[in-house]
Order: sequence, then structure tokens, then C-alpha cells
Amino acid sequence: AMLVDPPHLPAAVSKKTTANTTRSNETTTAPTPMQVDKGDDDGDFSKSDHVKGYKIVNGKKTSFFHNELTDEAKKLIGDIAPKRLEVAPAAAAGQPTANGSAWNKAGTWEEKDKTTWAKETLQKALLATTYTLPDTSPAPGAVVQLTKIPTCDGHASFAMVRGKKRYIYEFCLTIEWQFTVEEDVASGQMSFPDFDGTCELGEGYDMLNWEVKESTSSNLTPLLDRFVKNGGLRDAIHDCLDDWVRLFRDTY
Repeated sequence: AMLVDPPHLPAAVSKKTTANTTRSNETTTAPTPMQVDKGDDDGDFSKSDHVKGYKIVNGKKTSFFHNELTDEAKKLIGDIAPKRLEVAPAAAAGQPTANGSAWNKAGTWEEKDKTTWAKETLQKALLATTYTLPDTSPAPGAVVQLTKIPTCDGHASFAMVRGKKRYIYEFCLTIEWQFTVEEDVASGQMSFPDFDGTCELGEGYDMLNWEVKESTSSNLTPLLDRFVKNGGLRDAIHDCLDDWVRLFRDTY
């Protein structure tokens, strides 16, 4: 009988079998994870802490990113502890402040009318104005005074604008006067149509409608022109109006 040699397996089949055997061994054997020593919970270092980025500050374990201030740096910075902020009682209660209402925190335009107060105080001040002729005048001791304010038309207010006060007033005044020297008497009136905030204090006010309604002697005319119309009483009226403006500003 003829002998036949057994068939030989190809080389590729042998390599495949070897690869399958190796993969099987890898699957059945799980890799051992790297163990990390976390140290204890008391803040102490373990042997591996030197590779974790920690350091010890005041006996405590902390990160290398922690910045510990030196004594010199602490002195320069000073006290940085939180402090309680105190609120002003007026602002907390919503009460108006000296510069306007509490709600007007932005300092926008806020105007308050003071016309009634202005008319009362202005007329009272004018009616208290008098002038006595000096001893060097032709009629020493003669007195001229204001007797009536038939016209006091206008308005007054003050406004807060960007935290600053503005005083707004404008009046047209008619004033009646009386001049007395011994037995002689004269009376009349004059007007101040432009008493307002555009007038500078100390520069006087324009006077119109000068009128002498009554005079017991023609000899009084020079005295009236000098001490009532162009000086004397008129200057006293100017001072009275200036004082009223100052009163207005001081009051509000």
C-alpha cells in the first residue's frame, strides 16, 4: 500500500491561533489600577503627597497655589475684615434732605414754590422801611416812609439742579410813600417793575412811574426829588430788596 504524508497546516493559520490565544489571556486577566494614597483625614501628608502639589502652611496641608502673606505685606494691606455699613437715618426714613427730596437721588430738576412766603415777607420788609433826612439837609429830621404796597405781583421758588440750588423770583412792585416835614406833607408812588434774579445785589433797581399825588407846599419839590425819587428813601428801598434776597437764600 502507498503511504501518504499527513497534510501540513498553513503558516497563516498557525499565527491566527497564536493571536487568539494571546487576546484571550488579556481578556481574562484584568489590569490592576494604580493605587493613589490619599493620606489620612487629619491633614497629614502621605509618602506620595510630594507629587500631588501640596504643601504645609501653619501645620495644615494646602495647595501650592495658596499664597501666605508675610508680616510686612500684612502691615501694608492693613485691616481687611468686613465692616458693617451704617445707613444715615434721614435717607433710611425717606425724609427730604437739605438739597431736596429723598427720592431725588439723581439730583434732577426739582422746584418748590415759595410765592406765598415771598409776598408776605417782601411786603412786611418794605412797609418797615423809612428814611430820616440827615442834619446836614435843608429839612433835618424830616421823615419819609412807605405806607402801602398796592401791587406785589410775581412768583418765587427755588429749584435743585444737579445738587445745586437756584433761586427763582420775579416781582413787579408799586409802592406808595409819604413825606412829612413839620406842618407840610407830600405823598405819591413809584414802581419797580423788574425785581428779579437777573439783578445783581448792590447795583440798585430800575424805578418807573414816579408820581407826586399830593403836596401841601411847592417848597417840598426839591426835597422830594433829592431824598425820595433819586436818593434817600429810594436807596433804602434798594437795600431792603437786597436784604430780602439774602433772607430768601438763607431760609431755603
